[in-house]
This record gives sequence, structure tokens and C-alpha cells, in this order.
Amino acid sequence: MTFDDHLLRAKDDLGRLVAIPSVSAKGQNLSECASAVRDLLAGAGFQTETHPGEIGPFVVGETGSGPLTVMIYNHYDVQPEDPVAQWHSPPFELSERDGRWHGRGAADDKGEFVSRLAGWRLFREQYPDPLPFRLIWLVDGEEEIGSPSLEAFLKKRFSGDEVDVCWWEYGEIDSSGRPIILCGFKGVMAVELRCRTAKADLHSSLGAVFDNPLWRLAAATASLRDGSGRITIDGFYDAVRQPVRGEADHVGDPPFSLDSLVQATGGQRMLDGIDEITFYHAMNFAPCMNVNGFSGGYAGEGAKTVLPSEGAVKIDFRLVPDQDPQAIVSLLRAHLDRRGFEDVELIVHDANVKPVRSSTSHWFVQEAKDLLERHFGKPPIVQPSSPASGTAHPFVEQLGAEIVGIGLTHHGAMLHSPNENIIVGQFEATVRFAASLFGMLAQRADSMMRQGRSIVR
Repeated sequence: MTFDDHLLRAKDDLGRLVAIPSVSAKGQNLSECASAVRDLLAGAGFQTETHPGEIGPFVVGETGSGPLTVMIYNHYDVQPEDPVAQWHSPPFELSERDGRWHGRGAADDKGEFVSRLAGWRLFREQYPDPLPFRLIWLVDGEEEIGSPSLEAFLKKRFSGDEVDVCWWEYGEIDSSGRPIILCGFKGVMAVELRCRTAKADLHSSLGAVFDNPLWRLAAATASLRDGSGRITIDGFYDAVRQPVRGEADHVGDPPFSLDSLVQATGGQRMLDGIDEITFYHAMNFAPCMNVNGFSGGYAGEGAKTVLPSEGAVKIDFRLVPDQDPQAIVSLLRAHLDRRGFEDVELIVHDANVKPVRSSTSHWFVQEAKDLLERHFGKPPIVQPSSPASGTAHPFVEQLGAEIVGIGLTHHGAMLHSPNENIIVGQFEATVRFAASLFGMLAQRADSMMRQGRSIVR
């Protein structure tokens, strides 16, 4: 097959997957999409399995054996298509315009999966010999709802297994076309504070007698950080792992400017100490706290003089290695109690996603850098940590894997939004890169077997 033939087949595969509205938030079409993914992996030479999850099935493909074990992690579930009226073409139909393929899942994560699968086929056409390393492909059906089954599934299905490298489910390409190698992800803890001070809303004149729940919540929230953004919970920073020299070197010269971030986001106020150099260090290495929203009382048109009976505030924390979300929950509760907010209820929505960070000097990262530059024509950016989060810690804790994110999600891909898209030229480059990456792994495994040694982890 020519490369164009491989590309046409990949487009057909992606169109087939995009057409399945596998929305995990609704539990919709997940088994159908899992079957389609399994068929694609089986057709590419993998021994396949399907395992039930709480919401959607897991699909596992496996092939090869040798001194090196590599896992690829993807997911086939997608976000809801709403608001449908803002799509310029049907969300569950792959369409092409302006050099881009559009459709829900075209980037996140069906396009990532298909680009790697197309690269695998291209590699196997060039390398038909028995695969000298073990390759495990895991495709999740619950990623968009936080992968509630993933940790238990890995523990059960891969008990006793060790994985050298996990090629994570996505990676980024910046606005100038430079590929980004992600070597880590922040953890996340999402909580809600609630306060009730009366059985029903009261006339505001009684504010001379009774406390206001929104005032208490505002005070409790304000006590959690100072004006510079530093979190004031006792012990919050105790476990923070400081970046080593190699990691710190990668953030000393930001690959994009603070001004470009301001222009792209419209952000108006910088935290104290944030400037053209420190902003990128903070994105990679600093934990942070965000107030997501307040609710309670009257927020309609005009005035209503009311003393609310109850209120709530939602907050999330982005955490860095080696902060444990569950430990931070305990510190937060203790902080509130010490400051007189024992009556403020603490509800934990998410405290399971732990931060991870792999070595930027790992051999997989170094080899991938050269291959990415060859196929994209630009030197890649090695980013020690994404400022975002992902359920990557079970791969590290249970399987001992290094986590590396490399992929085709460009900064205008409209993830989770209408008109999700990928750039066709970048898809092509990613397919070529994937084929070369599999070739590099085969060469490395061949060399290791000739030398009769195991991988240096």
C-alpha cells in the first residue's frame, strides 16, 4: 500500500468511529464503539479482549514479546455534542473543510487512536517479522467521566505486570506547528463547601441578628489563599516535589510568550510574581486553587432584600507530585475547623486523580524528540508537566510505567466544544511519526536481545 492508501483507510476508520455517538456521560453506544475498536485492533494483528467497566467496556489488544513492554492508552468515549446548534456540520459525521477533519472525537480521542493505528499498519508493512517487544493497547470507554473503573481494572487484568513506557492518550501541537512532548500531569481535587444558617430565606432586616451563609462561605474561601495566589492551608506545600535540574531547564525559556497566552485567553490580572519567565514555571510545577462558582440567595433581576438560608461554593485544586488529593482533603477540613468554620460542610467530588511526572531525560523522550523533528520539520517542545490532569497515576503506581504524551491535538482543536477538529497535515505527520516510533522500539528491543540484557528502566 502507498502512504496515500494508508491515509484513506485511516480516514475511513475515523469516519466509522466518529459516526458512533459513544457519549459516556449518557452511557450511550459504548458497547457498539468498543466492538468497532476491537475489530480494528484485531484486523491489525492484535489478540483482543473486551472487559466490562462500570459504564463502558475496556478493549485490550496485545501482540509481541521481548525484553521491552510498551503500553498505549487511548479512549473511545466522547463528550456530549451539545450545543448542537453551534456545529457547522453534524457532530457525529466526519466532514472535511479548510484542511481539517471535523466531528466529535475527531481529536479527543478517536483521531489520536486512529493516527497511531495507521502508523502501526505502516510499520508492520515495513517490518513483518515477529515483534521483538510486548505491545499492549488499552482503550478506555470511561475517560470522559473520570475513568471510574480504570484503577481497579488495571489491578485485576495486569496484576504482576511491569510496563516500561505508557504512550498516553493525547499530546499537543502548538499554534506554530511544534509538537509538544508531555512528561506529566497535575492531580486534581474538586470539593464543595456548603453552609446553612436558617430553615428558609429570611427578610434581610434580620441580618442585624443572624449570620449570612454566603458571607461565611466567602470568608472561608478567602482564608484558603492569599492575594498572591499562595494557598494558606497549613501543610499544603509540605509534600511538593521540587523540579530537578533537567526538568527546570525545560521551563527556563518558555516556548510561547505570556503575551500570546493573554491574547489567546483574554486573561486580565496576573498573580503576584508572575511574569514573562515565571508563568511557564508555574504552569508546569505550581499547584493552584480555583473558585469555580458561588450559589445561593437571590441573583435575579432587580433587588430582593433577602437573607439567604444556605449557599455553596465549588473549588478545585490542581496538585503536583507528590501531593496526595486525599491528604489535602484532610488538611482542608482541619484548616476550616481551626478558623472557626466547623459548621461549613465539606463535600468531596473528586480526590482520586494523583499528579505524575516522568523524567524528561528518559530514553523514550529523547528518541521521540528526534523522530518528531524529522516528521514535523520543527524541534519539539519537551514539557515536564501539562497544567491539566489525567488519570495516569495507576499506570505509574501499579505498572511502574513512565508516562509520555505525544499526539495531534492542536491548540485550536475545540476539545469538548462544537466543531472539534484536527488538521489533516498534522494527522499525516503523526501517522509517519507513529510508524517510525514503532520502528525505533523494535530496533531497541532487537539490540537488547542481541546483548542479552534487560531494559534500563
